[in-house]
Amino acid sequence: MKKGELRAAISRLYREMSELTRTKCGGRACPDMIHKAYRCCDRLHCEMTIEHAEKDWGIRLPTSGHQFPLMGPAGCTAAPHLRPWCTLHQCQIQAVGSTNDPSWDRKYFRLRNKLIQLERQLAES
Repeated sequence: MKKGELRAAISRLYREMSELTRTKCGGRACPDMIHKAYRCCDRLHCEMTIEHAEKDWGIRLPTSGHQFPLMGPAGCTAAPHLRPWCTLHQCQIQAVGSTNDPSWDRKYFRLRNKLIQLERQLAES
């Protein structure tokens, strides 16, 4: 696969992962975070994303003036592939390595493993 094709595939899979993890964010899936407006967001994650976007993707992300520099009115303004640590995060996976939903877990780990494989290929190209 060429570099452009790898980037497109990585971007597409991170969008898919974002949609998948969104279904488990908040509510009963994250009882310790339900009272927080921004769940697991952190200023450091925004700073890491800004650096990653510019260094690895050549994209300068505009900041919002919010306490979390990439937070807009509808949530994070960075595309899922520019914030991989946020996109891949799911509280139960981070805490114990699985959720109570084996089917969801299989989808999550299949996507994550594919992303790891493609990112390795991109780094080697």
